[in-house]
Amino acid sequence: MLLVLGLDAPAMGQHIGLDLRETVTRVLAYTRWPVPPDPLRVCFIGTSPHAERLQEQGIAWPGGPVLLRRPDPGPGVAAQCDVLYIGALEAAQWQQLAQELEGQPVLTLCERSTPCLASGMVRLDIERAGRAVRFEINLDALARGKVRIHPQVLRLGQERKP
Repeated sequence: MLLVLGLDAPAMGQHIGLDLRETVTRVLAYTRWPVPPDPLRVCFIGTSPHAERLQEQGIAWPGGPVLLRRPDPGPGVAAQCDVLYIGALEAAQWQQLAQELEGQPVLTLCERSTPCLASGMVRLDIERAGRAVRFEINLDALARGKVRIHPQVLRLGQERKP
């Protein structure tokens, strides 16, 4: 079961709606781990211009400090990360990653892709022009994982800045 939410990102030169950084920050604010991470380890895997921009901008988390990493997508990555932001990966890499993440307390945020539909917890759909950030919550993947996202995340799709 997927839950789809759409958030308008700022138009050029305007501050209306939410951009990718703010969307990710707010999703993280509503996420709970079995043991609160300190610091929150956010890892970037795969290729993505959006991930590069997030790394440059940094990510805020109300729970404390954030450590940004770019590990190799191989064995042991789940033990290094509390959050995985996943860009483009080959199907074999996705399969290996999905197996490794099974039962681990790792939130997966991934850009729109077919493998992400099956195993990603939060699928980000970023419009090419950058005017909208939409995301889907994969409730089945979330239920199988060890992290929880508070139901208040549903309000993100309704919030707008004046």
